[in-house]
Amino acid sequence: MSSLLIPIQMRFGDIDSYGHVNNVTVLQYLEDARVRLMARPLPQGAAAGAPAGATFRTLVGDRQTVIGRQEIEYSEQLLYRPDPVFVRVWVSSVGGSSFVLDYAVQEEDGSRVYAVAQTAVVQIDRGTGRPVRLDEAQRDLLEQWSDAPTRFARRPAPAGVRGR
Repeated sequence: MSSLLIPIQMRFGDIDSYGHVNNVTVLQYLEDARVRLMARPLPQGAAAGAPAGATFRTLVGDRQTVIGRQEIEYSEQLLYRPDPVFVRVWVSSVGGSSFVLDYAVQEEDGSRVYAVAQTAVVQIDRGTGRPVRLDEAQRDLLEQWSDAPTRFARRPAPAGVRGR
């Protein structure tokens, strides 16, 4: 399983005075996809030491995750329609206490991509606010969703990385 495709139902209120989905709303679509990914139950044996039905959110336990960085690049206007738009989400990098989620806001078949984005997610201790290392079960789970990093059109790809 690498990326996950998540339908997002647009609302008429998502449209701004220019007639397209507002840029802040697109960030909310990414948030919806991220939350749904983190709440997705794991298949049995998907992560070392994780019980069947666990989610990334349950593996976080008494710690919390926060957003350390977000980057988004818009490639096409997204206009209102009654059918959902889709957010493809996957993990492109795992660090000590953080990981990077990549996204494509797109048609279900990928024929049109409206935006690509990356979010750095950091696991922290709720009491101190300090970063906390990801454990083995979390790393195993994140690996299940791993794929190549997004290539932004306005920034060159790192050496040896092919983009989407």
